[in-house]
Amino acid sequence: TIVIFYSFLINWFSANIGVLPIDTFGFFDTGYGILKGQLPISDYWAYTGVVVDYFQAFFFYLFGNNWNSYVIHSSMINVLASVIFYLFLLKIKLPNIFSFFYTLSFATLLYPVSGTPFAYLHAYIFSLVAIFILFISYYTDNIKLLIYVPIALFFSFFSMQTPSVYILGTIILFIFYIIFFEKNIKIIKYLFYGVLICLLIFTSYIFISKIEFKDLVYQYFLFPITIVDGRISGDMNAYLTLKNQLNFKRIFGDFKFVHLFLVPLILIQIQKIINKNFDKIFLISLAFILSTFLFLYNQLLQANQTYIFSLIPFAAALLHKNILSYFSEKKIYFLAMILLIVILATYKFHLRFNVERKFIDLENKSKSNFVYANEIHKNLNNLKWISNFTNPKKDKVFLKKVISILEKERESSYLITHYNFFSTILDKNFYILNRWYLFDNNSHPTEGHIYFKYYKEFVNKNFEKNKIKTIYLINEDQEFTYNKIKGYFHEKCFDETELDGKRLIKLTLKKCI
Repeated sequence: TIVIFYSFLINWFSANIGVLPIDTFGFFDTGYGILKGQLPISDYWAYTGVVVDYFQAFFFYLFGNNWNSYVIHSSMINVLASVIFYLFLLKIKLPNIFSFFYTLSFATLLYPVSGTPFAYLHAYIFSLVAIFILFISYYTDNIKLLIYVPIALFFSFFSMQTPSVYILGTIILFIFYIIFFEKNIKIIKYLFYGVLICLLIFTSYIFISKIEFKDLVYQYFLFPITIVDGRISGDMNAYLTLKNQLNFKRIFGDFKFVHLFLVPLILIQIQKIINKNFDKIFLISLAFILSTFLFLYNQLLQANQTYIFSLIPFAAALLHKNILSYFSEKKIYFLAMILLIVILATYKFHLRFNVERKFIDLENKSKSNFVYANEIHKNLNNLKWISNFTNPKKDKVFLKKVISILEKERESSYLITHYNFFSTILDKNFYILNRWYLFDNNSHPTEGHIYFKYYKEFVNKNFEKNKIKTIYLINEDQEFTYNKIKGYFHEKCFDETELDGKRLIKLTLKKCI
C-alpha cells in the first residue's frame, strides 16, 4: 500500500513543477484527438508514442479533459512498474525491508524525472516490466507468466522503437539458454500465446482504425531508421552523433552510480563461472548486466536528458542478493555500503530532477517565480507554470489571449505549436501536422530528406480531408514562421496576420494568383 501511494505521489509532486512545452505537452492534444476520431499515423505524423496516445485518451475519458488526467496517467505507470519491481524483489527472496527500500528508491528515480507522459519513459518502463516478469517466471518456475513478456515488449515498442528491440535480443538469449541448457521446452507454449495476443491486438487495430499500411511503414519504421543511422554514422545533419557521446564523462561520469554496482556484479559472476556455480541468480544477473549495457547504449543514442537512473536501485538490489547468497563473511560491510550509495544517489537525483527539474531544463531557474496555471485556464489546475524560455507572467497573458482567439475560431484549423493543449482544454477539435516540430529531420522529414516527398503528400492529403482554412503558428520564441512550413503544401497560398507579434501568427487560406 505504501509503495502504491508513494510511487503515485512522488510523480504527482514532480509533474506539477514547471513545463518544457515541446516535451511536457507532447501527448496532451493527441490523446484528446483520439476521443474525437483523430488517429496517430493516419491523421498526423507520429513516428513514435502511439501507445502513450491511446493510454492518455483512456485517462481523459475516465477523468476529464484536464491537466490532472495527464499527470494521473504517468503517475499510474510509475505505480505499475514500482509494484512489479517490488514483487520481483520479494520473489527472489530479498528480505522484505530491503525490497521495500530499493522499491522506494526505484519509484523516486523512475517516472518523476520527467513527471508527465513521455514516450522514452513508457518504452523504457515496459521493457523493464518485461524483464521483471521474465525473471519472476524463471526464479519461481511459474512459466504461465511468460504470456505477459511479449505483451510488455509490444507496448514498449509501440511507445518507442528502442530500447525494446535491444531488450528483445537479451530475452531471446535468456530463453534459448532455458530451452537448450535447462531442457525446458514448455515455456515456448506460453511465449507463443503472448505473441499471438500481440498479433491479434495489432491486426485488430489496423483493421478497425483503417490505417494505411504504407503510412505505418514510413512513419514507424523507415523514418526512425534514418535518425538512428545518422547518429551512428556521424551524419553532419544529425542532432547528435554516437561518436560525440563516446567519451569518459558521458559513459562513466553520467552513469557512475550504475557502474559502482555493475562492476562488482560482473566480478561476482566471473567468480561464479570459475566455480561453476550456475544458480538462477547467476543467469538473472547476466541478463541484467547485458540489458544494462543496452539501456546505456540506447540512452547515448537519444537526444535527451538522462532518464535511466532507476537502474541504480535495480543493480544495487541484484548485487545485494548476490552478496547474501555468495559471501559468508564481511557481507554486513558490503551491504551497508550498498545502502549508503543508494541513499546518496536517490537523494542527489531526486533533488536535481524531481525538485530542480533538470529534465525540463529548469535546474538553474528559480522555482518561486511561477504562476498557477489555472489562471491561464481552469483545466490546467495544480500545475505551477514556469518555463526556461519565457517569463511566466508574460506567458499567462499571451496564452490567455491565444485561448480567447481560438475559442472564437469557427473554421477548420491547424495549430502548429509546442503548446499542444488548446484542443483538450477548450474541448475543440483542432488539427495538427506533427506531435513535435524540429526542422532538422529529427521529428519529421524536412526538405531534402529522403522521405520528404512522402511527408508532403501525407500532409496535403490530410489538409484536404480536414478542409483546413486557417493555420495558427503559436510560438515560444519565433520557432515557427510561414517560410519554414510553406514548402509542405501543394499550390496553396495564405494571408499572413500577426495577432501578437511574432509569437502568434494566423495564416488564412486564399486563392493563389
